[in-house]
Amino acid sequence: MNESKGSSVLKRIEAAKGRKVLPMHEFLAESDPETLDAFDRFLTCSIYRDDGLPESIKEMLLACVCVTAGSSQPVIANHCRKALAAGLERDLLVQALEITAAVMATRTLAIGINSVIDAENS
Repeated sequence: MNESKGSSVLKRIEAAKGRKVLPMHEFLAESDPETLDAFDRFLTCSIYRDDGLPESIKEMLLACVCVTAGSSQPVIANHCRKALAAGLERDLLVQALEITAAVMATRTLAIGINSVIDAENS
């Protein structure tokens, strides 16, 4: 597709505060710059917008979502660090992570119990 469009999106990502170009960005810049551009604009209007949630709450939410999504511990720690640096109280961050764990545990237990119910009814 349009290599210059892909390059310009990579430059936009690289220039943005707190962002870095990832291998997936480079791949999309070469193979599908239109998708990379649309995806980056979506991220800019959601995660990276400055006029929405307070930074501390946004980073707390990102930490919890990353736990749920199975992101690596360093990624989650980075969001926790940013939440605390933005003024979030440690107890609130811990409670949010506990709520995340409780929801995940409930979902896991429900799947297991529903499987037992299905097995007994078949």
